[in-house]
Amino acid sequence: MHDWHVHTVAPLLTQASVRCGADGEDQEGVRRLHSRALAGERVTETEWAKALGPALAEVYRRAYPYADAHAAASAGAHAYAMDNDYGEERAAEFASVYAELNTDANARSFAGANALANARALAAAFAAADEHALADAYPFAYVHACALAVARADDAGEEWPGRYRAACERLADGLAESVGRVAS
Repeated sequence: MHDWHVHTVAPLLTQASVRCGADGEDQEGVRRLHSRALAGERVTETEWAKALGPALAEVYRRAYPYADAHAAASAGAHAYAMDNDYGEERAAEFASVYAELNTDANARSFAGANALANARALAAAFAAADEHALADAYPFAYVHACALAVARADDAGEEWPGRYRAACERLADGLAESVGRVAS
């Protein structure tokens, strides 16, 4: 797991962060902890949690389907406004403001709640080197979020499904390589 994060997951997430204009430091902090653990050094649960919290918040923020949620909120607000005789100009303004406020709040809540829950579970699993605890932390959901975060980096628009498949392939190939390295 540590080898995979060092060689595949963290670099992929760091590249996505940089494409979005961030420095990628949160992902690099997690990579450094995985490097230490891979080298046999004990990393405490507190250290894991401190690094994973902001890194996972970034992953889940990027994984959130912002464009789709914004479009749905805007369409719903516009329909409401038109049904209530706002007029086209006021309806468009209402829809824009509502969609932004609604979608921003939902994206923050999604990222914060998922990061909080998963940072604690992963921190405990990594610190204890407990494969059962790691399995209980829903690793597929984490991998799915990572792939979505990469796919939706820099507002990929309609290209995100192809980017998602490519990210999944890169994560899978990296896992196979890590298993090969660790097994030999």
